[in-house]
Amino acid sequence: MAWYGIRTIYQWGEKSDGTSIFEERIVVFEATSSDEAHAKASTEAKAYSGGTAWIAYPEQVGYEQDGKPLVDAYEVWSELFEGSCSLDEFYAQRYSRFLYHPE
Repeated sequence: MAWYGIRTIYQWGEKSDGTSIFEERIVVFEATSSDEAHAKASTEAKAYSGGTAWIAYPEQVGYEQDGKPLVDAYEVWSELFEGSCSLDEFYAQRYSRFLYHPE
């Protein structure tokens, strides 16, 4: 069976000023197909949220591993993007502007 890294995005609350709090989470699953891995990920996402009011974005993105055993420093996720911005601008647009700052 192959290993799949599945990314799920959650909205798991709001701060007192109304700012939403998000989590990008990648979990690996051993499965016979991408469909099976996504089914496992959906089940795990429901368990992870524990019946709370968390909201999982309906689209999960998956990545099939290269078939080698999972070991220390094994890559479990890789996604490519393109744009006409610098590395610093890309990082700021995708991550920095949404950093979580606890109250």
